[in-house]
Amino acid sequence: MIRKLRISLAALCFAAFCLLFVDVSGFWPQKLAFLAKIQLVPALIAGSLLIVLALALLTLLLGRVYCSILCPLGILQDLIARLGKKGRYSFSPARGQLRVGAMVLFVLAFCLGIPWLFALLDPYSSFGRIATDLFAPLWQAGSNLLNLASESAGSYAVGPTPIWQKGVSALAAAVLTLALIAYLAFKGGRTWCNTICPVGTMLGYLNRFALIRPRLEAAKCIHCGLCVRECKASCIDSKKSEIDAGRCVVCFNCLDKCRRGAIDYGPRSFAPKAAQAAIPERTAQAAALVNKTGAAGGPNLARRGLLVAAFGLAASPAHAVKEINENEIAALIRKERPPRNTPITPPGSRGLASFREKCSGCQLCVSACPNQVLSSFDQGEGLLQPTLSFERGFCRVNCVTCSAVCPTGAILPISAAKKSATQIGRAVLDPSLCINSKGEGRCFACGRNCPPGAINLLEKADGSRTVAVDAERCTGCGACEYYCPVRPLAAIAVQGNEEHRPI
Repeated sequence: MIRKLRISLAALCFAAFCLLFVDVSGFWPQKLAFLAKIQLVPALIAGSLLIVLALALLTLLLGRVYCSILCPLGILQDLIARLGKKGRYSFSPARGQLRVGAMVLFVLAFCLGIPWLFALLDPYSSFGRIATDLFAPLWQAGSNLLNLASESAGSYAVGPTPIWQKGVSALAAAVLTLALIAYLAFKGGRTWCNTICPVGTMLGYLNRFALIRPRLEAAKCIHCGLCVRECKASCIDSKKSEIDAGRCVVCFNCLDKCRRGAIDYGPRSFAPKAAQAAIPERTAQAAALVNKTGAAGGPNLARRGLLVAAFGLAASPAHAVKEINENEIAALIRKERPPRNTPITPPGSRGLASFREKCSGCQLCVSACPNQVLSSFDQGEGLLQPTLSFERGFCRVNCVTCSAVCPTGAILPISAAKKSATQIGRAVLDPSLCINSKGEGRCFACGRNCPPGAINLLEKADGSRTVAVDAERCTGCGACEYYCPVRPLAAIAVQGNEEHRPI
């Protein structure tokens, strides 16, 4: 019963996390954003001491239920494990040095300001990239198939959903992380949790002192190994009748398999463990039971591999722009991202330094952005972290979705009014590309679509026109860059501010 309850709660949490990252309607991200904020690493970064304390107390009371119910990456491993070695696990000694080494690397990456390494080890951020860059496109493709079927039936109730890649580095990290975790889960269950994951290591230390946890009664154990075969954490040593509490993820698989009632879930015993004696009767019973159910052992899980990869980026060819009328539709040529001396960080992030210090690269703001202006940075210090770009839209004044869903405090909550009075960047004109300056036409698309009215059109004595930007009024929303008809690089582009400032 308790195992079914745990599975039901885990399934509910996993479904909610998937909706949080892949929903195309925009309804669920803000409704379910609290799930991201109760994850351990985001809560630590955000300084949410009450959440951290609550998770620590939960572990001290009930064991690592966080790993078995609340962690989406852990539940994903369970789903993959069901396709692999379910019922054929074996005991594996703890790899303390590897766990401590990964934990030290995680802490150093955070303290030394290496966000991409920190993001690769954080389980919540890893799941976020997998969901955003792999699960979401599949979900969107399914929505588009439904749209085609709906249109063929004469109904337009389901609209099409654009599918685009929001960062090469994030995609590569998602593919490699999923491949590695899937391999380890398929072969050995929760291997990632108990060898690499820093959250598993932290909670594992607390789990040793948990008041309620799975217990193995040596007097009843006949060393049959049935519990070992079902233990996806590989932490039950049936020969010694011991459960490694530091690695147990409280999945309750062992409870249903023990036919002697030697394993239960209750208050841990503080009494000294009784000495184990070789009992011929137990050995005979164990042999008979194993003969009925199959060999209790399994392949050694000691040798596991780690994969490493490099990231690449392709560019589109340039194209000349002919004279146009600003009311005409621009040519269908892909717009490229202009070079920016300073990346643009979302409103509410206060500036580049504070954003990079707290952002874990989970991609939740990227997947939740209704304006399609957030994507992951593909190079430099901000690798895997979000940045604004305006090939597909601009940052609308009334939208504060990213600040509402950010779980780490990298993007602080901000009102639409405050956002409209904050400059995150400033528009800069390149006269060599502007249609007006080149004498190829008359265009004022940037000024007509500028929300704060920071762009003016100036008439020269010779009858030519030019565009001027009022840097004091510009908010850096990117509307001018988005609406500029020049391809592949817009004639006017936004350069980010190191520090956001009020205007």
